[in-house]
Amino acid sequence: MPRTILPVKLHEQLTVTVDDIRIDGMGIVQITPTYPLYVADALPGEKIVIAVTQVDKFSGYARVVTRLTVSDQRENSQRQYLIDAGTAPLVNMKYQAQLDLKRTQVQRLLAQQGLDVPVAPTIGMADPTYYRNKTIVPVKWQDGHLTSGFYRRGTHDLVPMTDYFVNDAKIDQAIVVVRDILEKYQVTAFDPDQQVGAIRYIMVRRGYYSHELMVVLVSNDPTIPNEAAIIADVQAALPELKSFIFNLSPKKDFVLLSPNNRTLWGEAAIHDTLLGYEFIIGPNSFYQVNPQTTEVLYDLAAQKADLKPTDTIIDAYSGIGTIGITVANRVKQVLGVEVVPGAVADAQYNMRRNQITNATYLLADAPEQFKVWEQANLKPEVVFVDPPRRGLTTELIRATVEMGPTRIVYISCNPVTMARDAAEIVQQGYTIDGAVQPVDQFPQTSHVETITVFKKNSLSQQAVE
Repeated sequence: MPRTILPVKLHEQLTVTVDDIRIDGMGIVQITPTYPLYVADALPGEKIVIAVTQVDKFSGYARVVTRLTVSDQRENSQRQYLIDAGTAPLVNMKYQAQLDLKRTQVQRLLAQQGLDVPVAPTIGMADPTYYRNKTIVPVKWQDGHLTSGFYRRGTHDLVPMTDYFVNDAKIDQAIVVVRDILEKYQVTAFDPDQQVGAIRYIMVRRGYYSHELMVVLVSNDPTIPNEAAIIADVQAALPELKSFIFNLSPKKDFVLLSPNNRTLWGEAAIHDTLLGYEFIIGPNSFYQVNPQTTEVLYDLAAQKADLKPTDTIIDAYSGIGTIGITVANRVKQVLGVEVVPGAVADAQYNMRRNQITNATYLLADAPEQFKVWEQANLKPEVVFVDPPRRGLTTELIRATVEMGPTRIVYISCNPVTMARDAAEIVQQGYTIDGAVQPVDQFPQTSHVETITVFKKNSLSQQAVE
């Protein structure tokens, strides 16, 4: 077999112009039409000197050595550590440029699927900083101290951080407090090289309106020493603390957070409000991380759904019931389905707490439950889907289409899978109704939320097609 000759060499330095930005926020430099290099903190149009750091047959990575020309979209945040860790890859890009980029990327992904549909300007935030109501950060003993931060891209070297820039500032403060108390008692931290040690992560959640604080110690080991003293110190140091949880999540299970929770102090959950409704939020609850734009997102999704008092709606991937509960007063009936037992229990609790009497939440796998509903001849007017990043399955799309809802409202945190699924839904007899709407739930990062509404084609239209 002939040896593959690559167009670049490891450690080679090149003078290049940045062509584009990848969906993950990395700059793209096309060395040849088919061989890109990916470069962190590189904006389109910038002329830079780069050093090649990694190569394979199809692409490579490089770092910026010198910036010869600077984009007018660049704005130095003085937070290079966020670039190093990859947690906020767009932090040096002006905010309006971030919004424009996300719209362009959604347009491009839809076009790649053969969908010629308008995409509205991205809805952003007045202040796109310190917005997250939850974070989960790794800890590691490093240079003689228990360190919190994020791992440098592709390494086991922890980049120390005290200011994460995107978290609620009270969350950042809580991380440092808890970390220092764990250091005081010499609690071991999980070492990814040695594969031993106790604490893997510190997770903190804070209610945007309630200001209730939850701290979760995610541990590789079933116990930690000096537990009673640690509980007392954390309680004394964090006046907003409402819930202190120990989560046993061994690294061998390959999950961030397991369902195995033990309450160390206080309540098993915290509360917050969304669009005037109160929700219980546990350690494992799916609850949107940007409470300010979530209210915009859900209210806009409900408006675009064109809900009527006679409608039966389905809330697929219903989580703790946030979407269904916030629209229940506009419709006849809400049916929610979720595969996580704890989330269903929380949704049922939230329904009762908010005095919602026209909603039902079921524990089931959404595609299987959709088949059951379809066989029972259920005919919902509207189906809301808000899936995880992997998007919808073909099975769920087909089951949805079989029920024949007039409208499907697709809320997505991943435009790649949304565009893929949109093409399949259109093939199944639906049309994208109006513009796709990006909402910037994740400023400073490459992620974006979208709302896409699908309207069922008329019989005459389907016959023509």
